[in-house]
Formats: sequence, C-alpha cells, structure tokens
Amino acid sequence: MKQYLNKTGSLGSILTAAACPICFPKLAAAGAFFGMGALAPFEAYFFWGAQLLVLLSLVGQFVAFKRLKNRLLLLSAITFTTLFFLSLYLVVSEYLSYLALAGIILGSIWLMREDRKQKFSTISCR
Repeated sequence: MKQYLNKTGSLGSILTAAACPICFPKLAAAGAFFGMGALAPFEAYFFWGAQLLVLLSLVGQFVAFKRLKNRLLLLSAITFTTLFFLSLYLVVSEYLSYLALAGIILGSIWLMREDRKQKFSTISCR
C-alpha cells in the first residue's frame, strides 16, 4: 500500500485539478473534454482535494525515501510541492501551478523507475 501513495497522490491531484475550472483553467478544459464539467458545482471540494492529494504524494515520496535513500528525488518532491502551494497562495500564478504539477508527475515517474531499478538489482543479486 505504501508503494502506491505517491502514484495515487500525483494522479489524483491532476484529476481533481481538472475538475476545478476556476483554479486550473487549462486542466479544466481537458477535464471538460472527458465529461468532468458536470463537477463544476463542487469546485471548492476539488480545490481542497487537489491540495490534499499533492500532500499525499509528498508523504509517498518520504516513504519511498526510507526505502531508496535517493535524496535528489526527495528534494525535487519537496521543491515542487512547495512551489505548488506558493503558486496557489503567495505568488498566485497559474503557470507556476502547472509547472509544479508537472514536476510532481515527473517525480512520480522517476520514483517508479527507481523502484524498478531496485527490484531488478535485488533479483539479479540472488
């Protein structure tokens, strides 16, 4: 279960952001394409949900750090999570929000690759 925290948080934050038209208009356009426009009345809940899922992704990165010991991966997760919240509350920049979400997704992909490398290296050592 712990292995899926990061992936769930990253994917969930993107999906909830896609259902939040005022906060993330470009993602909302993609969400509307897939029929998520009907969820617009619940935008405030999705806004909070996206933030919770970004934090869940960060928790997943901390759990993965205990296993992988990759400081650069953890630093990138902390950086992009901080950037996400700064872009929402301090700087209020849509583009920084998208950059942070993209960084969180790339961090999840990077984590999956690191997990796969570690699995293959332990299998080949046996």
